[in-house]
Amino acid sequence: MNYYIHVPFCTSKCGYCVFYSVTDASAELRERYLEKLFFQLKTATEKAETVYIGGGTPTLFDAETLTRFLDKVLTALPCSADTEISIEANPETLTREKISVLRRYVTRLSTGVQSFFPEVRELLGRRCGETALRRALDGIAEANFPHWNCDLIYAVPGRSREQWAKEFDALSRCPVDHVSCYSLTPEEGARLYGRLAPCGGDLAAEMEEVTREKLSAMGIVRYEVSNYARPGSECRHNVAVWRGGLLRGFGPSASGFDGADRMTESASLADWLAGTPPVTDRIAPEARLNEIFAVNLRTVSGWTKDLWKRVPRADPWSVRMKKAEAAALAFPGCFDVSPDNVKLTPKGLDFWDTIAEELLS
Repeated sequence: MNYYIHVPFCTSKCGYCVFYSVTDASAELRERYLEKLFFQLKTATEKAETVYIGGGTPTLFDAETLTRFLDKVLTALPCSADTEISIEANPETLTREKISVLRRYVTRLSTGVQSFFPEVRELLGRRCGETALRRALDGIAEANFPHWNCDLIYAVPGRSREQWAKEFDALSRCPVDHVSCYSLTPEEGARLYGRLAPCGGDLAAEMEEVTREKLSAMGIVRYEVSNYARPGSECRHNVAVWRGGLLRGFGPSASGFDGADRMTESASLADWLAGTPPVTDRIAPEARLNEIFAVNLRTVSGWTKDLWKRVPRADPWSVRMKKAEAAALAFPGCFDVSPDNVKLTPKGLDFWDTIAEELLS
């Protein structure tokens, strides 16, 4: 089983973010959240393959509360020595004391840097000063986490290919083994939606090329549309979810998957505290399998016959082959299909959104 825990607290809302969070929660409200979360975690009985703690800003808690939070969560969940334990962290919330706490409990730290340049962070509404960023990155490097991810955003208007390349010059000074690079796409509900348009397609494509070149030189290679890692350092939690793995979600807006249905908790802290039941997304089995099949084609390795057999309620591999072959005819040069493997080519990965629509139909 894979577990996701959503911590819905932030000091402010970044301009591009649409994940659920509240920015004005009192100490009492945060404590009520923790009490209910700890109570719900008692129902978790299946072995934890991965635990992912996201938000919001999980590292907004003070060091004492963060210690109590992680101790309670990882005691309640059936973890083992090989459980991957990830947590998201905003650099401006980190102190050396908090970094020390995190190092004791987690195996994978994901930092929301977004840009190493203050003017870009300001444009994105990312409230992280230069001193705070440097202090956090230095502290994380010294702590020597088993795995460290850094998030970056490209296609920011007004930035050139050369300026984007300099992000990786700065990144190379951090001993990361995983990098997530996302194109700026302010969605409806984000503060920057309709106010900040990403740069044009040709320039964005050039930035993607720079990303692959720069990270490859660091020994970090693409394994999913937006994710890069040193071999063996891929995010196991995300890989499991992309492949249709079982998932339990805790906290407001958290989602889970039981092999057939998706369940999503209310995206309202007040409603979640009041006991509002999760919303169930129930679709026909074939449609669910089509969805799982399309999602994991975001990965460079795609599907193998053996991997597909592990999907809950998987249909015959021959059915998947027929769908892939039909899609390959509709999108020339985008598929690499063999008897035991279906994956997208580099060109296909660039057109994943359009290909996914075809596979879901």
